Order: sequence, then structure tokens, then C-alpha cells
Amino acid sequence: MPNMPNMPNTSCPRKPRPNLEALRSYYDKLPREFGFSSKCKMSILGDLHGKSILDVDCRRGKGGVKLADMAGPQGSVVGTDPSPALIDEGWAYLEESKRRGKLADNCNVQFLAAFPEDLAAAGLRDEGFDVVFSNSSINVGYDMALALREIHRVLAPGGLLVLDGVVAEEKRDAAVVEQARAIGNVVQAAPSRHALEALLADVGFDRIECFEESPVE
Repeated sequence: MPNMPNMPNTSCPRKPRPNLEALRSYYDKLPREFGFSSKCKMSILGDLHGKSILDVDCRRGKGGVKLADMAGPQGSVVGTDPSPALIDEGWAYLEESKRRGKLADNCNVQFLAAFPEDLAAAGLRDEGFDVVFSNSSINVGYDMALALREIHRVLAPGGLLVLDGVVAEEKRDAAVVEQARAIGNVVQAAPSRHALEALLADVGFDRIECFEESPVE
């Protein structure tokens, strides 16, 4: 859906800009094990060789290692996650992948603890990435609008956001969405397709397309 006009977001109200303590408190309480958001589905669009790539909410780093293998030594991958414990597991998975010959030693990949709403705190600069991947966890993040603005900030001009996400076909009940967010249920916390597309356009993404679609049973 190219060249969408800016539209106000009415279904995903923005929270006040958070401080570090608010973000840490929210993500420390957010259940992230099991369920849809723990799956490592990753849609690959185009050739990633030599690209600079960011994987937001990378969890245990499996997707980041997969991306690093595709980017090669001329590319780079940064995986971020709010959980320092998961970041430690990401580093361990990276070293194990190298040891077992699943990833070249000279691949440029690192994992950093960072909240999606404050990627700058991890030193991620403006326009620093060619491609950003984000999975369904953004549905239950502290502030979807702010996270998408941060993603837009770090993307280079002409860059690509690959958003593997769950959407609803109709307008959602706000009370149901908030209850689902509290327990980390990314399916029931999903915004409507219209609300998400409007939010992406409002953030500044000027070409929004659906590349793959399947029902969530």
C-alpha cells in the first residue's frame, strides 16, 4: 500500500514518553516465554549480503545469527532485547554457532540490551541500518508508536522495515487489548490492520506493503 497519507492513530494511544525506570519496570513484568512471540519466524526479503541489519527484540539470538550468516563479513547485525539475560544467551548462542561451524568467525554481529522505545540508549545512531526486523512482540511493548519512531530513526533513507506481526481485520476492543498486553498475548493484543497501517504512515513510513499473509489459528 504505497504512499499512504498521514493519518491519526486512534486505536493505539500513545503513552507519556517513558523514563528508564518506567521501561525497565514494564519489561521486567512482561511474560515473554512460549506463545506466538517466542517463535523465530523471520521473513527474508531480498539479498541481505553486505547489509547493516537490526533485529529488534532478538530474544536468544537465533534470528540474529541467521541474519549474520546472510549478511556475511561485509555486512553487520545488531540484535537488541530488553532482557539482559536473553542478551547473554544470545552471545552464548553466537559463540556456539561459531564453534560448531554454523557461522564464520569473521561475521560482524553483536547483541545489546535495549528497549525498543529507546534504541539510542544502546548507542544506535540515526540512519545506521539498511534493514530492521521486528517480530510480533511489538504488539505488547510499552509503546508501539514510540518503538516504531525509534525504528524509523535508525533506518537509513530508503531502508526497509520487515514487521512480522499479527493484525486483526476489525477494530479492537481496547479493554481486551490491554488485558492481553498485560499477559504478553501478542495475538489478542494485536491492533487492527487499519490502525497499524495508519500508525506506520503517521510515523513516516511512506510505502507499506503486505508481502505474506496467513491466518493465526
